[in-house]
Amino acid sequence: MVHLFVLFCLWRLAGVFADTVTMKSVSVTERDSVTLDSGLTEIIDDDLILWRFGSENTLIAQINVIADSMTVYDDVLDERFRNRLKMDDQTGSLTITDTRTTDSGLYQLHTSSVRKCFNLTVNARLPVPIISSNSLSSSRSSKCEHLNITDLCQKCADLHRYCCDTFEAVIRLVVTALVGVAAAAAAVLLINDVRSTRGSGSIGKTDLKT
Repeated sequence: MVHLFVLFCLWRLAGVFADTVTMKSVSVTERDSVTLDSGLTEIIDDDLILWRFGSENTLIAQINVIADSMTVYDDVLDERFRNRLKMDDQTGSLTITDTRTTDSGLYQLHTSSVRKCFNLTVNARLPVPIISSNSLSSSRSSKCEHLNITDLCQKCADLHRYCCDTFEAVIRLVVTALVGVAAAAAAVLLINDVRSTRGSGSIGKTDLKT
């Protein structure tokens, strides 16, 4: 009977701890900062806050309220987290600065009343396209090929020459026509004058005969 009671108590205790364990997925871009929130508003006087990382549960930070100490173990894991871990002494939240892809993994928070797990994913930044001076030159050259100012000026000159030649030809035709008209008018006047002179001579001869 006693054994059954102990098993029952252990089962209830396991149920209580199971209810306090939460898992949260966090995603961040490389070189950004990320804060893993403990969810605590204040630290209890006799609390011990532990942060562990990876499948081996490597201790990376802790707050011991009784000893009044806060320690960051940034020399572990080949100093992967050196100078990049910060803890909030009021809430126990953990901040990772200048994140790297190697920071991805499982982070566990252990306190006397709470246990949390964070699955952190650090995404690599996309490479920034590099525009070299050669590509700019080739781009400008291609534009100049499409808009060659020499060709445009030559076309304008040819068009201007064509227009001038056409205009000059029209003027020549007009002048020639005017000269022709003037010549025709002069011929008509000359013929009329001759006729008039002959008419006067005939009249004079008639009078003499009379």
